[in-house]
Amino acid sequence: MRIPRIAAVATLLALSLLTACGGDGDDDSDSSDDKTTVTVTETPSDATSAPTETTSTTEASVTPMDPTEGDVTQEQVEAALLTPEEVSPDFVLGSYSDESSPPPCDPDGTPLDQAVPPSVQGGTVIEHADGIAALQEEIAIYATEGEAAEAFGLATAGLACAEGSIDGEPFTISGPQDVTAQVNSASGLGTSTAWEVSTDSFNGVLVATLAGRIILATQFASAPDADTSAFPAPIDVATAAFAKALAN
Repeated sequence: MRIPRIAAVATLLALSLLTACGGDGDDDSDSSDDKTTVTVTETPSDATSAPTETTSTTEASVTPMDPTEGDVTQEQVEAALLTPEEVSPDFVLGSYSDESSPPPCDPDGTPLDQAVPPSVQGGTVIEHADGIAALQEEIAIYATEGEAAEAFGLATAGLACAEGSIDGEPFTISGPQDVTAQVNSASGLGTSTAWEVSTDSFNGVLVATLAGRIILATQFASAPDADTSAFPAPIDVATAAFAKALAN
């Protein structure tokens, strides 16, 4: 599970967000001084409440996964991922890239997927139709709960720096916030942690959930000058993602 993929998100979003905003990375506008703050403690909205029982034909044909024991297939993991319709009417399916990156706070370190390889994993990218925001969700299933806990610990350590630079782009990371009460309250399973991340290219929130053999990560990012007031809150999205994963 590539939880610490700040560099990958920056690369993904810098192209679409800056293009959508008419910039090329050297824009002299004052957007960097008027960044949109993404709050991680908002009350869940209707747009991202627990997914309904309505599923697509593809999802309905896949036997739900049982992450408590036994093997989980790639199809089962992908069926548990959010769809654009479950996020917001203004979002569409983007292009997900299955790649590994070193921890943001240790650019020369070993990518998490190599340090503790998951048994199976899948992901999706869901973008705003106007290109001003994007969501990336990833689910990883490990062979044992111990391996999942080890991977989560390494991922957390990889985010334990206030600031840094990847590929020449500086970033800042807030301290971890316990959001278990919001994300995991319905099921009472697992724990969730959130970090706020920002660069000159985007403002974002990363939420990672550890539950048994599962690590689920959602990364929401938007252009610095984007009006995100009508978008679903990142914590709401993470809550809906975890609810769907459990339902599947």
